[in-house]
Amino acid sequence: MSSPASVAPDQAEEPTTTQAGYAAYDSANDAYVDPDGYADDEYAGEYDPSAYEGDEEPYEAVDGEEGGEGDGAAGVQADAGAAMQGMAATLIFKVRYQVFPDQPLAQFNSPTALAFNASMRNDPSRAIMALICDPELPQRFDALEQLRNFGLPGMMKPHDWGLIDWPNMDGKRFIILMERPVGGHRVVADLTGTANPLSEEEIVRGLLQTTLGPLKDLTSRGLAHRSIRPDNLFWTDDSRTEMTLGEGWTAPPGYSQPPLFETIESMMCDPTGKGPGLPSNDMYSLGVTILFLLIGRSSTASMTDAELLTNKIEFGSYATLVGQYRLPLGLMEVLRGLLSDDAKERWTIADIDMWLSGRRLSPKQSKLPQRASRPFEFGGTEHFNARSLGVAFATDFKEAGPAAKGKALDGWLRRALGDEAKANSVQTTISSTVGVAAKNSDDRVVARVCTALDPAAPIRYRGFGVTIDGLGTALLAALPHRDMRQTVCEIISARLAIHWVAAQAKPSSEEVRTVQILEKLPAVLDNPVPGYGVERVVYELNATQRCLSPMFDGLIVTDVEHVLPALELAARASDRFDAPMDRHLAAFIAARLRRSNDELIRPLSSLDNEARNMGTLRLLAHIQETASGGAVPALSRWIAEILAPNADTYHHRSRRERMAEKLARVSEGGNLSELLMVLDDKTERLADQQGFSQAQSEYRQIEGVINEMDMNESYRVGDVRTIGEQIAAAIAGLLLCIITAFVVLAAFGNR
Repeated sequence: MSSPASVAPDQAEEPTTTQAGYAAYDSANDAYVDPDGYADDEYAGEYDPSAYEGDEEPYEAVDGEEGGEGDGAAGVQADAGAAMQGMAATLIFKVRYQVFPDQPLAQFNSPTALAFNASMRNDPSRAIMALICDPELPQRFDALEQLRNFGLPGMMKPHDWGLIDWPNMDGKRFIILMERPVGGHRVVADLTGTANPLSEEEIVRGLLQTTLGPLKDLTSRGLAHRSIRPDNLFWTDDSRTEMTLGEGWTAPPGYSQPPLFETIESMMCDPTGKGPGLPSNDMYSLGVTILFLLIGRSSTASMTDAELLTNKIEFGSYATLVGQYRLPLGLMEVLRGLLSDDAKERWTIADIDMWLSGRRLSPKQSKLPQRASRPFEFGGTEHFNARSLGVAFATDFKEAGPAAKGKALDGWLRRALGDEAKANSVQTTISSTVGVAAKNSDDRVVARVCTALDPAAPIRYRGFGVTIDGLGTALLAALPHRDMRQTVCEIISARLAIHWVAAQAKPSSEEVRTVQILEKLPAVLDNPVPGYGVERVVYELNATQRCLSPMFDGLIVTDVEHVLPALELAARASDRFDAPMDRHLAAFIAARLRRSNDELIRPLSSLDNEARNMGTLRLLAHIQETASGGAVPALSRWIAEILAPNADTYHHRSRRERMAEKLARVSEGGNLSELLMVLDDKTERLADQQGFSQAQSEYRQIEGVINEMDMNESYRVGDVRTIGEQIAAAIAGLLLCIITAFVVLAAFGNR
């Protein structure tokens, strides 16, 4: 990662400008840093998955999150109302852009983002705008990365993106700088109302010819727009002759698409679980958009979403949507091709290109589902095909268990529908679950039976529909919402994606690769230690997802190479965290390491503080070595402070003082491997231990002598008494002799 870029000189000349951008920006790795500190991240929960199969609320966040689902655009609109009070005049974003929070552009609002006026500082005349995204939803960061060099007319160009401090809103917001159409008018303002119908010529010239180039470009990049609809088309100028596609990047793919513009399979999905989609999804949406523009309104406005899905299944999309409307003969062929319910038969961009060139094609009529000779009754409704029955089971999943496992279904499939393959598939599913006493086992059976009845449909579990390549986005969007998160986790744990792929006649290579990843995730999900759990699953399923560690609030960290520079910024903050590691960062590193080594991750779960902190240092030192990163002195000092008590564990006073001094000196260099060598110096440890052992031995010897003397004290007292008595007796005898001698001498003297 490059070193922080200096602030542009002309910024000092704008005292009214608020620095809400980034003082450092790495254009090579697209990592952005904010030196102003770190607010609490809106999702900083840690999960407790230890009782996944038994507790009511596994994976519950411990930081006071609320359950329930997000409000989507409503949340953005509510935030916007508060944000309009006392807004800063100008925000600088990444030095190059100016954003004007007090100049909203409501005509360009997206269902999941609010639009504001913006400009390029080196080209103020260029018309651009800033989209402030809904914080409850993940954005299509992977698609944005692939669109950096996009520059074709016919679709709004995303110029740049990142995180920004938005006035009067808690936390940072994801912002996308977009090209702004000069015309400034939507082709259709409201999908629920009516608009002036467009002619065939206006649609061909204004829509198909102008958007064909961008759609080709997206296809070549492996992307789908997933937000093609009339109210996301804009006139490029006041003459209203050409249209341009609006944004499709502020929310998960297809999130804002009304059911009318979605294929049958996508209609069955939760808005967050549709997956990245394919160009065929865009072609279907384009077909419905053409029809809407031709007649000036929705052709199915009187239907509920459920009725619309049922009719599409029973009669086909073309018949359901076109109905009795008289269409221009020239566009009937296009609509039949684009509205085919069979993705393999649906027209492609190449087909449209050939049609525009004058070649006439003959679209195949969509094949309707096989119809049974008698209905299967469920939920008070008669079902004549397996697909509609699958929808009913998925919708009323609580009542579907007994019906799915009953003999009546097998008989209906074999005799009334005449589909032995489906009957065998359902029977195999039921047989494989007999005797399994897992949580929500009936719901899992229903989900697998729904897949057997309709293999082309997404996974449907407890009312939640998701494609196998949409599980990552769905889980990411579900993180702040307990019930939704639990549902997605159960889909992964129950291995429903594996059963879905097994039900496909010819799974694609991409589907096989996805299921190979998913096969490993139930064990990861159920592992409660740092580096695993639901956080790890999020990063495994979302390859370009930025790290959600609250330490990185304001930073976009999408690769292991970004970790140390981001931690260096976190280490410089005045309100830094207790340690440079948390569950999200551990999971992110474990998922992104090219050669994940469990030996590096396992110590992070140690109950011993020193062992855990040493594990953190060893892991970060490994990243610094493998990523060829620069020095991180602030981070090194932070870790040295945490591990300073380690030097106090040396026994020899002079060595202890010497190691503390060495630790402080090495930490200033910012080389984590050298810091690790100091703290984990086996030679010093061995010498200290040997010296300590020798001191202990000498101490024990001295102590033994003292103890021996203490033990012999009673004997020494007895010896002294005996000797004393003997000396006293000798002295007494001597005195007696002297006295006797004096008496004798005295007696002789008297004579």
